[in-house]
Amino acid sequence: MRRSALIGYFERADFANLANSCFVFFEELLMAVRIDAIEESSRGPIHVVVAGYRARPNANLIRAAELRGSTYSVLWAAGSWSEAGPSVGVIARGARAALPAIHGGRALIGVGTLAGGIGTAAVIGAASFRHRYYCARRDGIRLADKILELPGVGKRPLHLVGHSLGTVVIRSALEKLAERDCRVDDLLLMGGMTSRLNWNEQADAFRGRLINLYSPRDRILNMAPVIDRVVGTGAIVCEKLSDRLMNHDLCRELPNQFNFWGHHSGYWNRFGQYAIR
Repeated sequence: MRRSALIGYFERADFANLANSCFVFFEELLMAVRIDAIEESSRGPIHVVVAGYRARPNANLIRAAELRGSTYSVLWAAGSWSEAGPSVGVIARGARAALPAIHGGRALIGVGTLAGGIGTAAVIGAASFRHRYYCARRDGIRLADKILELPGVGKRPLHLVGHSLGTVVIRSALEKLAERDCRVDDLLLMGGMTSRLNWNEQADAFRGRLINLYSPRDRILNMAPVIDRVVGTGAIVCEKLSDRLMNHDLCRELPNQFNFWGHHSGYWNRFGQYAIR
């Protein structure tokens, strides 16, 4: 049965968002990681760029960085903004029930209904994010195999670049590449969602620098449902990498912190200043 037909069936039972989410989930279980060329060359380093949650690398901004050698972007199961449908639907249904109650003088019932809808939406949103976090680690392992197929790998410098949840992807790929005796050179993390912990254990998996661009006022990262402190909100501390570790606080260089998405994604506009050349 086609997706549109099945969603149409479930709409009569008010389960359209649920049906769509189920299709997205199963489609992405089968989704293959893909590497697309932005610029290719037979000389110079190889740059592999991975964007984050519900995002794709901006090819124009990457080209503007004028990186030498070959540059590739990665398509992984990062999700799409359509996933927000169930959360928005729950809030909307809560509001439809709450507002008439408030207007009718039943403020306590109305506020309670609205709060319940927001709370349920938060749970759904957190579950969606945790699923994406799992996809990031899984697709990082798959990405390692794709990287090994790139022309020149093993003979030319290899740099990995990640933004937001894409840093989880490249860190997972780093582990797998080390197992395959493929040494990465430099890592560039921008507003990263990966943990600040345990970098000592991966220090030998790459021979170049670890460049961490972060902002303590990144509201997107501060609201993320993760336990560990993430690299995108603070400096990495690692004795084993002390001579190869570069932390840069870009808080003042990014758009205003209350422009949540602009502040979090603003690293791409600074990409050329810190990109590994």
